[in-house]
This record gives sequence, structure tokens and C-alpha cells, in this order.
Amino acid sequence: MDKISNIYCGKKTWLEGPAVEQFKHVMTFPGIIRGAAFPDLHPGRGVPVGAAFLSEKIIYPSLIGNDIGCGMTLFATGIKEHKFKKDKLFRRLGREPEEPLQTSAKKLLDFENEPVSDPENMLGTLGHGNHFAEFLAVEKIINVEKCEALNIRKNDILLLIHSGSRCYGEFLWREIAAEHGDNGLLYDSPDGADYLAKHAELIRWASFNRRLIGKTLGFMAACEVTELLNATHNSITPFGKNCFIHRKGASNTENGEPVVVAGSRGTYSYLVLPQGNGIENIHSIAHGAGRKWNRQSTRDRIRAKHDDVQNLLKTKLGSAVICPDKNLLYEEAPEAYKDISTVIADLQNFNLASAAAVLRPVVNIKP
Repeated sequence: MDKISNIYCGKKTWLEGPAVEQFKHVMTFPGIIRGAAFPDLHPGRGVPVGAAFLSEKIIYPSLIGNDIGCGMTLFATGIKEHKFKKDKLFRRLGREPEEPLQTSAKKLLDFENEPVSDPENMLGTLGHGNHFAEFLAVEKIINVEKCEALNIRKNDILLLIHSGSRCYGEFLWREIAAEHGDNGLLYDSPDGADYLAKHAELIRWASFNRRLIGKTLGFMAACEVTELLNATHNSITPFGKNCFIHRKGASNTENGEPVVVAGSRGTYSYLVLPQGNGIENIHSIAHGAGRKWNRQSTRDRIRAKHDDVQNLLKTKLGSAVICPDKNLLYEEAPEAYKDISTVIADLQNFNLASAAAVLRPVVNIKP
């Protein structure tokens, strides 16, 4: 079978050569039959981020890495921006709780039929890196019909949670890497079947954890959150007969539901509607803006630009940033990411998605 690959990036999109080389290298793997790279494509640890691959009979845990189940869940809060009590939220987040966040969070949800085994006490925690929680205001409605169907209106406050499987994905990845390295596994072999079973449980755990964090932050912000959308962008999912879609930083669009394409903490994010038949792009689209600078480079550049770290706690859009980790504050600066408007333009120009709403950050929270 001939291998087919597409790179959905326009001429204005920042695209690093190493990311393209990583993408082309993965296309040489045995069993890989199709690949799709999106405008948020950037180099990862041996494999590109912002891409999807279709394989036949073989699965590649190395393409997903350690953050299995990473994704974004969007919640409605039921309040308008002018009634959003930021000061109350700041006080509650800044005050030492009487008990750990994850302990108090467990009281907010019924755990029946949920993955609750948590020996490392990770439930209710975001994790580091590019994971975040963000309260956003609906800046602009573009697709009125779809937004009304989701009960999303202008000036609504929404809550977006971005997180994955935390240390559990790391444990599983180390176990697989120690035994098999970057090699693929036959999906129906004992090792392949065992990996897929554990992978499925981590997907459930990550989704549940995002709901838990959403409920907790809703409580802290004195609002009742309702889940609107949940999209995983780090996963291996079965597709057709003996085939599997590997997504590394690419949102799953198989169900046709809207997804959020996240900007940075200082730029807009977009609610988009998947377009087209999904075949060429492997039922996947970009999950965010994608990094333009690596973390070390970003720290150096932003330190040189900002003598006072307090300048990083408010963005050009007027949103507030809560991040006690100074290095992370530098590393996740908006300048480190590609232009989200260019990414969205590419998705629309290639008929992969259409914008439904523009979301403006109000409060961005990082651990």
C-alpha cells in the first residue's frame, strides 16, 4: 500500500525544518500508511508534535510518549463576564487550604464507576509544562446556530482545562520503553494488547481528572460548571479493520463535535467545527498554536526582555496570570507560541475546520 502524507501549513506559518524531518521519519516506520501534519507542528522528543498517523496492525507507543490521554475539556460556568468574581478566585487560590486540593476535590464528585486508583495522589492536579486551567470570555460568536446548540453566548465565561495522565502515563511509557524502545508492537500480541488496555484506562483517568479540576475551580470561582466538550489529543485509537490512529498534539474529530484550538495565555483561543470527510487529515486537527521557541530559548529571551517578573502576570489582552513557578512563567510566555490567527486561517483554508467562536483569556492558571 502506498503511503500518503499531507502537511497542512500555509506559507505564513512558522514551520521548523526539524519538525518536518521528524514527520518524514515517522512516515518510514513499518505499518505507517498515512500521515497528517497541522499548522501547530513543532519538534518533539524524536517525534513531531501536531501530527496524526494511521498505522496498520502495528501500534507505536513512542509516537504518543508519556502524556497519554492529554486533552482539553471545556465547561460552561453559567455566569457573564461582568459578574465573574476574579478577586474571590484569587483569594481562594492564594490561601493555604485546610486540606490538599485533590482531597477536597474528591468530595465534589461521585466516584462510582470511575478510575479512582490514585496511589500517587495525582487526582485534582494539572501538572507542569503547557498544562493549564483558564477562564475565558466569549469575545465573538461566528457560528450562531452551533453556539446556541451548545448554549454558548457572547460574554459568557467558560472554563478550559488542559491536562493529561500525569505520572501514570510516565510509568507506563518507561515500562514500554525499557522493554521495547521505540519499536512498534503488533496490536494483537500480548504486549500490544496489554498496552492498549492500560492506555484506555489512562484516557479515562485523564478525562476524569479534567472534570475534577473543572468542578473544583468552579467551586472556587463560586459557579456551577457544566461540561460542554472533551477532546483528547494524545492517544492511539482503533480505526477500521486492524488500523490505529496515533495522535500527538492533534485533536480527535471523529465524532464531528466542535473542539477548542488553544492559543497562548495572552492570545485568543478558538472554538472550531471540523470540516471535510476526515480521510485526508485522519480525523484530526490542530490542538493549539504550537511552540515557536523551545523552553530554554524562551527562558533566555523573556528574562532578557522583562527585568520585573510582575510584568508577566498581566497580558496584552488584560488577562491575569497565576503561576508561582518563575521558570514556567518564562517558558510559557505568549511569544513562545505561533500566531494562533495564522493557525486558524490554515485550518480554514485547507477546509479542515471553520471558526465558531473567539474566546478571550480572563484568568490563566498554572501550577
